[in-house]
Amino acid sequence: MSTEGATKHLNIARAADACFADLQAYLEANPYSDVPDDILASLHMLFGKNFAKALEVVDGGGIVCYIGEQTGRRVYKVPGRRAGDSYIVFPAHYCACQSFLFDVVGRGDAVACKHQLAARLASVLGRAAHSRVPDTTIAHMLLEHCT
Repeated sequence: MSTEGATKHLNIARAADACFADLQAYLEANPYSDVPDDILASLHMLFGKNFAKALEVVDGGGIVCYIGEQTGRRVYKVPGRRAGDSYIVFPAHYCACQSFLFDVVGRGDAVACKHQLAARLASVLGRAAHSRVPDTTIAHMLLEHCT
Protein backbone atom coordinates (compact mmCIF):
# COMPACT_ATOMS: atom_id res chain seq x y z
CA MET A 1 0.00 0.00 0.00
CA SER A 2 1.31 3.45 -0.84
CA THR A 3 2.05 6.07 1.79
CA GLU A 4 -0.97 8.01 0.56
CA GLY A 5 -3.18 4.91 0.92
CA ALA A 6 -1.87 4.21 4.41
CA THR A 7 -2.56 7.81 5.44
CA LYS A 8 -6.09 7.57 4.06
CA HIS A 9 -6.75 4.34 6.01
CA LEU A 10 -5.35 5.89 9.19
CA ASN A 11 -7.62 8.92 8.78
CA ILE A 12 -10.65 6.68 8.20
CA ALA A 13 -9.76 4.62 11.27
CA ARG A 14 -9.45 7.77 13.39
CA ALA A 15 -12.77 9.10 12.09
CA ALA A 16 -14.40 5.74 12.83
CA ASP A 17 -12.97 5.72 16.37
CA ALA A 18 -14.49 9.17 16.90
CA CYS A 19 -17.88 8.00 15.57
CA PHE A 20 -17.89 4.93 17.82
CA ALA A 21 -16.89 7.11 20.81
CA ASP A 22 -19.72 9.55 19.99
CA LEU A 23 -22.15 6.66 19.69
CA GLN A 24 -21.07 5.17 23.01
CA ALA A 25 -21.32 8.55 24.76
CA TYR A 26 -24.75 9.19 23.25
CA LEU A 27 -26.09 5.77 24.27
CA GLU A 28 -24.70 6.15 27.81
CA ALA A 29 -26.52 9.49 28.14
CA ASN A 30 -29.67 8.21 26.38
CA PRO A 31 -29.81 4.46 27.12
CA TYR A 32 -33.22 3.79 25.58
CA SER A 33 -32.79 5.85 22.45
CA ASP A 34 -32.28 4.80 18.87
CA VAL A 35 -28.90 5.32 17.25
CA PRO A 36 -28.78 8.85 15.83
CA ASP A 37 -29.07 9.02 12.04
CA ASP A 38 -26.04 11.29 11.71
CA ILE A 39 -23.76 8.73 13.38
CA LEU A 40 -25.19 5.91 11.27
CA ALA A 41 -24.67 8.01 8.13
CA SER A 42 -21.09 8.81 9.12
CA LEU A 43 -20.23 5.16 9.74
CA HIS A 44 -21.87 4.14 6.48
CA MET A 45 -19.90 6.80 4.62
CA LEU A 46 -16.65 5.54 6.17
CA PHE A 47 -17.24 1.80 5.66
CA GLY A 48 -19.79 1.54 2.84
CA LYS A 49 -21.26 -1.88 2.16
CA ASN A 50 -19.29 -3.50 5.00
CA PHE A 51 -21.17 -1.32 7.49
CA ALA A 52 -24.55 -2.38 6.13
CA LYS A 53 -23.46 -6.03 6.27
CA ALA A 54 -22.19 -5.54 9.83
CA LEU A 55 -25.60 -4.26 10.90
CA GLU A 56 -27.14 -7.44 9.48
CA VAL A 57 -24.69 -9.56 11.46
CA VAL A 58 -25.51 -7.67 14.68
CA ASP A 59 -29.25 -8.01 14.00
CA GLY A 60 -28.75 -11.76 13.51
CA GLY A 61 -27.29 -12.07 17.01
CA GLY A 62 -24.83 -14.65 18.23
CA ILE A 63 -21.85 -12.35 18.82
CA VAL A 64 -19.92 -13.36 21.92
CA CYS A 65 -17.19 -11.39 23.68
CA TYR A 66 -14.78 -13.61 25.61
CA ILE A 67 -12.96 -11.77 28.38
CA GLY A 68 -9.79 -13.19 29.93
CA GLU A 69 -10.19 -13.55 33.70
CA GLN A 70 -6.72 -12.31 34.57
CA THR A 71 -5.73 -10.08 31.68
CA GLY A 72 -9.11 -8.66 30.70
CA ARG A 73 -8.22 -9.31 27.04
CA ARG A 74 -11.25 -9.37 24.80
CA VAL A 75 -11.70 -11.53 21.76
CA TYR A 76 -14.98 -11.82 19.89
CA LYS A 77 -16.56 -14.74 18.12
CA VAL A 78 -18.71 -13.43 15.29
CA PRO A 79 -21.05 -15.61 13.22
CA GLY A 80 -20.33 -16.10 9.55
CA ARG A 81 -22.74 -16.26 6.64
CA ARG A 82 -23.32 -20.03 6.85
CA ALA A 83 -24.70 -21.82 9.88
CA GLY A 84 -21.88 -23.05 12.08
CA ASP A 85 -19.31 -20.63 10.67
CA SER A 86 -17.78 -18.15 13.09
CA TYR A 87 -14.68 -15.98 13.14
CA ILE A 88 -12.29 -14.89 15.85
CA VAL A 89 -12.12 -11.10 15.87
CA PHE A 90 -10.05 -8.39 17.51
CA PRO A 91 -12.20 -5.46 16.33
CA ALA A 92 -9.43 -2.94 15.67
CA HIS A 93 -6.75 -5.35 14.49
CA TYR A 94 -7.74 -8.76 13.14
CA CYS A 95 -10.42 -11.10 11.82
CA ALA A 96 -9.99 -14.71 10.77
CA CYS A 97 -12.21 -14.29 7.67
CA GLN A 98 -11.01 -14.28 4.06
CA SER A 99 -12.32 -10.76 3.44
CA PHE A 100 -9.98 -9.41 6.11
CA LEU A 101 -7.06 -11.24 4.54
CA PHE A 102 -7.80 -10.20 0.96
CA ASP A 103 -9.60 -6.84 1.17
CA VAL A 104 -8.08 -5.32 4.31
CA VAL A 105 -4.57 -6.74 4.46
CA GLY A 106 -3.92 -7.80 0.86
CA ARG A 107 -5.40 -5.16 -1.41
CA GLY A 108 -6.04 -2.45 1.13
CA ASP A 109 -9.52 -1.87 -0.35
CA ALA A 110 -11.16 -1.73 3.09
CA VAL A 111 -10.23 -0.55 6.55
CA ALA A 112 -12.19 -3.31 8.30
CA CYS A 113 -14.28 -6.34 7.41
CA LYS A 114 -17.93 -6.71 8.36
CA HIS A 115 -17.07 -9.00 11.29
CA GLN A 116 -14.76 -6.40 12.86
CA LEU A 117 -17.43 -3.74 12.47
CA ALA A 118 -20.12 -6.09 13.82
CA ALA A 119 -18.02 -6.80 16.93
CA ARG A 120 -17.51 -3.07 17.57
CA LEU A 121 -21.17 -2.28 17.00
CA ALA A 122 -22.38 -5.14 19.17
CA SER A 123 -20.06 -4.01 21.94
CA VAL A 124 -21.23 -0.40 21.84
CA LEU A 125 -24.90 -1.33 21.42
CA GLY A 126 -24.81 -3.91 24.21
CA ARG A 127 -25.71 -6.68 21.75
CA ALA A 128 -22.79 -9.01 22.47
CA ALA A 129 -23.03 -11.77 25.04
CA HIS A 130 -20.14 -11.70 27.51
CA SER A 131 -18.29 -14.70 28.87
CA ARG A 132 -15.41 -14.54 31.36
CA VAL A 133 -13.00 -17.34 30.60
CA PRO A 134 -9.51 -18.39 31.67
CA ASP A 135 -6.84 -16.69 29.58
CA THR A 136 -5.74 -20.11 28.39
CA THR A 137 -9.14 -20.53 26.71
CA ILE A 138 -8.52 -17.38 24.68
CA ALA A 139 -5.06 -18.67 23.76
CA HIS A 140 -6.58 -21.97 22.59
CA MET A 141 -9.20 -20.12 20.52
CA LEU A 142 -6.45 -18.20 18.77
CA LEU A 143 -4.34 -21.30 18.20
CA GLU A 144 -7.31 -23.05 16.58
CA HIS A 145 -7.42 -20.35 13.92
CA CYS A 146 -3.67 -20.29 13.34
CA THR A 147 -3.46 -23.87 12.17
